[in-house]
Amino acid sequence: MNHKELQRNPTSEWINALRLRYPMERTMDDTLTRKLRRRAAPSPAGGEDFPAQVQNFLAKRIDGPFTMKNLRPLTGGASKEQFVFDLDWTCNGEQRTAERMVIRREPEESVVETSRLREYQLIAAVKDILPVPPVYWLDETGAELTRPTMICGFVTGVQKPPAGTSNVTGVGIQFDEAHRAAIGPQFIEYLAKIHNFSNPTADLSAFDMPRLGTTDDVDWQINWWSRVWREDSLEAVPLFTFAERWLRANRKPLDKISLVHGDFRTGNYLFDATTKKITAILDWELGYFGDRHMDLAWILMEIFSTTDAQGNKFSSSLFDEADFLAEYSRVSGLTVDPERLRYYKVFVAWKGVVHTQATALRVASGAKSHQDVLLSWFSGLSYPLLESLRRTLAVAIDAKA
Repeated sequence: MNHKELQRNPTSEWINALRLRYPMERTMDDTLTRKLRRRAAPSPAGGEDFPAQVQNFLAKRIDGPFTMKNLRPLTGGASKEQFVFDLDWTCNGEQRTAERMVIRREPEESVVETSRLREYQLIAAVKDILPVPPVYWLDETGAELTRPTMICGFVTGVQKPPAGTSNVTGVGIQFDEAHRAAIGPQFIEYLAKIHNFSNPTADLSAFDMPRLGTTDDVDWQINWWSRVWREDSLEAVPLFTFAERWLRANRKPLDKISLVHGDFRTGNYLFDATTKKITAILDWELGYFGDRHMDLAWILMEIFSTTDAQGNKFSSSLFDEADFLAEYSRVSGLTVDPERLRYYKVFVAWKGVVHTQATALRVASGAKSHQDVLLSWFSGLSYPLLESLRRTLAVAIDAKA
């Protein structure tokens, strides 16, 4: 079979060849391999009784009587199927009535294929230092709930001001000066806590830890997204291939092991509409341990920036870039290496092309997700991302000349 046929109908031999060519953290290797094996298998016939599955799942984990009610889909979210329900139950001896729960379940294929176990472990690990939803239960492989699933508590809050506008996934959220002044310092404070995170007793068994002074972390990341491109891309993009080779040739040894959120930006936290206090940091599915500059570059991506009526540009709708980096260094006590930041600005644009030019189109064309229309819209972001990749790459090459 040719490459396109193998993408549509992956064989065991092809999957094993990808695993050998692109070594990465073992849980992410397992996750991507599971995706391809699902793709190769016939689609489910349908007819699953999801409410009954959830009821049976809870019955095995709740010690005592409980009542599950009002199970329904939750709007929003580009990568995971999400549902909410209300639960009457007893938790640690406390009787709770109508406690709202959120189900995060992997679709048949996702715009970002990730591990629910890794997401669960990270949220549990940071719960004492960051506002995150409480995590309750996990179906790591989907043995009981059809596909990998996590159940956590519901946190109130909004992603944007009540009168504000945005595109899907939080892109284009506009903040006025009052919101920037209130939310910006919290944003930096929590980012600093993430990058300085240390919890020796946390269960982080789903993660492989990179070695200081090596390129373990960035090698795993390059291989992750190179493999996804190989699995999902519909056409060759020479700029993407050139950028991959540049990234491999210009990586730097890790100077500090940080927890990296992977998608820390406006749109992925909730805040109280009245007090403007951040109530939850969401979407930990891309988290890993490595170079903090990945998060900094992601926050500074142009597609997450907005401009006010006077033409002032705000990264993640909150900051002037120079002000953000200076304040981050002050609050975190961590330096910002300009060369590393330039490198990761190339990396995040390159990774964004994987999401939009490859996986989003692949999943939508195969009708593999509940968000096929949204994923088709995502593909339109690939063109500004490709242009951003071209420009950031040119800046980085010139800086090294």
